[in-house]
Amino acid sequence: MSNLLIYSLIASVVSLCGGIIFVYYSKRLSHLLTYMVTFGAGTFLGVTFLDLLPEAVEAVEEPHPIFIAALIGFCLFFALERILMRYLTHDHDTKAHDDHTESLPILVIIGDSLHNFLDGIVIALAFIANPLLGLPTALAIAAHEIPQEIADFAILLDQGWSKWKVILVNVASSILTVIGAFVGYYAVGFFEGSLPYLLAGTAGIFLYIAASDLIPEIHHRAGHTQLYSILFFFLLGLVSIGYLVSLAH
Repeated sequence: MSNLLIYSLIASVVSLCGGIIFVYYSKRLSHLLTYMVTFGAGTFLGVTFLDLLPEAVEAVEEPHPIFIAALIGFCLFFALERILMRYLTHDHDTKAHDDHTESLPILVIIGDSLHNFLDGIVIALAFIANPLLGLPTALAIAAHEIPQEIADFAILLDQGWSKWKVILVNVASSILTVIGAFVGYYAVGFFEGSLPYLLAGTAGIFLYIAASDLIPEIHHRAGHTQLYSILFFFLLGLVSIGYLVSLAH
């Protein structure tokens, strides 16, 4: 059990490194924040369609319920954002663009926290199947988490969060990987059967964040300009996830 917790901690620390490095150089990179948000949209879609959904589909015989679970995740976050917009907006008679984006940090943190928790469960299940698979699984998860962590840090910084607040929130979120490993180890029977649907639900959440929040924000910022640079960073996010997922498999 101690080895499993060490492996999950390694996954947490390694995945955080990219985001912390980005925060450290954030002043120098501040002019790139719009592009990093674009990169973030690409990574969220990449994790959705190149990692979570394929992994969920491969784990079941009948894929139809997987897509229902993804749709449920999407709809739940639509409802959650409506609730947040209703109670976070200070002037409900004003329909400003900021009314939509002020709920984005909370959605990103919830989605990332759930993803980290499920990563911990995946590490636990691999470890239970074969203890020798624990460390490689943790490193593979950490590797393809790095681009998404960078994107998370960039989105929160772009929303006006301080460096230390961004770091502390993401450290707290990453600890859920360790908690997920602990829970997965002792509740393996439950998570072995339900994990594909939880992964699919997370995929629906990430799809919602990318399509409903990040891409409209990119259009708002870039306007009618920056065609090639926006497309480059968007595709870079997709390709980064695709490449790292292919290495992990």
